[in-house]
Amino acid sequence: MVLSLSAKGVTHGEISAHLAEVYGAEVSKQTITTITDKVMEGMAEWQARPLDRVYPVVFVAVIYVKIRVLSTIL
Repeated sequence: MVLSLSAKGVTHGEISAHLAEVYGAEVSKQTITTITDKVMEGMAEWQARPLDRVYPVVFVAVIYVKIRVLSTIL
């Protein structure tokens, strides 16, 4: 929740107030800043990771049709 609100541009003070109002949880603005900073740090590392030149991909397409057949004797 903290990350999604922060990504939407909600201030840390507003996030803290929201958590207190909705969940009754007292979370300081500093705690929210710590959470978002850690996630941004991890995201920056992930974005900077080396990529393989080729990635194998498997594509499977399936159509499943259940048919009920009535047998009759002619």
